[in-house]
Amino acid sequence: MVSTKALETRRRITDATVQVMLTQGFPQLTLEEVAKQANVSKGGLLYHFSSKEELLMGVIEEQERRQFQQYQTYLGQGFGPMEAFVMLQAQRDEEFCLDIDTVLFLLSLLKENAAFVEERKKQVHQFFDHLMEQADPVEAMMIRFTLDGLKMSEHFQFGQPASDVRQALIERLLKQARKIDQAAK
Repeated sequence: MVSTKALETRRRITDATVQVMLTQGFPQLTLEEVAKQANVSKGGLLYHFSSKEELLMGVIEEQERRQFQQYQTYLGQGFGPMEAFVMLQAQRDEEFCLDIDTVLFLLSLLKENAAFVEERKKQVHQFFDHLMEQADPVEAMMIRFTLDGLKMSEHFQFGQPASDVRQALIERLLKQARKIDQAAK
């Protein structure tokens, strides 16, 4: 079992990685710079992540962990599964827009790590299977793909809706999600 201190150090390192990418750009993402930003030695960083590639996969895993934790929080607050999903996906990640070099590197990294990608696919598939067991699969997929498109347009800042249209879209998706959740009860 991993200690609380080790988990906290890993979290600091992954947070520092994101900060370096966002503030300095992907070309400046070095293990030395991440260690400096995380306030750990390079050896300490290498203890947790043996390479830049492993570090970036750790960032992806940490992001997934945080999303799952937030989803569980919404469920614990009494929201239904579909409504919790919409709320989670509707959160804006304006500060987390990566440049094209970073996106291309991450895509090539994922292509080279089939087992990592397969595990992610399996988790996403299980999550959506669970959601669709409780709802009309077509309605659930319409909500999912609408949110996917919204996230992509915002991430790449291409074709994104005006803020009032975005808000109306989210409100309509939440209303539909509540209907789905109510029908499942």
